[in-house]
Amino acid sequence: MLYRQLGRTGLLVSRFCFGSLTLGPLCAGLPIERGGALLAEAITRGVTFIDTAEQYRTYPYIRAALDQSVNQDGIVVSSKTFAETAAGAAYALEEARMQLRRNKLDIFLLHEVRDAEDFAARREAWQVLLDARANGVIQAVGISTHSAAMAAWAARQPEIDVLHPLLNVAGVGILDGGVAEMLAAVQAAHRAGKGVFAMKAMGGGALMRQAKAALDWAFARPELDAVAVGCKDINELITDLGWLAGEDPPEAELVKLLDRNIVFDKEPRCHGCGLCVKRCAGGAMVTGRDGTAEWHKERCLYCGYCIAACPWFCISFC
Repeated sequence: MLYRQLGRTGLLVSRFCFGSLTLGPLCAGLPIERGGALLAEAITRGVTFIDTAEQYRTYPYIRAALDQSVNQDGIVVSSKTFAETAAGAAYALEEARMQLRRNKLDIFLLHEVRDAEDFAARREAWQVLLDARANGVIQAVGISTHSAAMAAWAARQPEIDVLHPLLNVAGVGILDGGVAEMLAAVQAAHRAGKGVFAMKAMGGGALMRQAKAALDWAFARPELDAVAVGCKDINELITDLGWLAGEDPPEAELVKLLDRNIVFDKEPRCHGCGLCVKRCAGGAMVTGRDGTAEWHKERCLYCGYCIAACPWFCISFC
């Protein structure tokens, strides 16, 4: 396993970051015992960096994996919150501390900041993260974003320790720009001493059929300290780790390439509340002519955020 200092945070992390979104109810929906065992296997194989979020609902998987691990001291966990208020951010921090059973959190980010206006609207929540860092509750704070412009902005902010941008070889899902614009922003953040770890290296599944090339490209980027990759089973894990090590593992032939789709339940039907549309950063969820939600597959990153946003439980993967 390859390891790197995460910018100037003082945290040593594996270049392979286990993206836990895939384990939980927004994606594969694995039983906690099974998902925890997979994550524990990753730790056994040298993975020391785990990405999660309040919305992913994967804290129990991480806790289960840590309970199976001999040495938990070197495991770095990064979490995120969509909170806009001070109360919401404080709740998110305490939830993470209790469910992970950790008094101090390694990294906590504002989740998917879209632009400067969005950041300003969440300034209360950001201040809670800054205060928690000052009080020793969090070691490093920052943002995740799909926006190249926002990543460039983050590179210039001294109070931001960590940047978690969407970046892949095809530019799938990057807002207000393409690969060149996001790379320029990431490089600026790296030069400024920010810890940078990328998400959606395979475009949320859109690049699965060229997965090796996509991961090779991401792991070859010197400005990325780590790359978050989601795995659903042991074959995916062994394959991804093998590629990172420059190997061609036979398990690659066993990785299932799934053509995922979003489905809407007929009952209860879509009420047209627009929350899924608001949450979708890629524009895959839109309001149709009849006032209800429509899904555009070609724009989808399969992040599952629309599923979590729907108060009527209308949306699911198939």
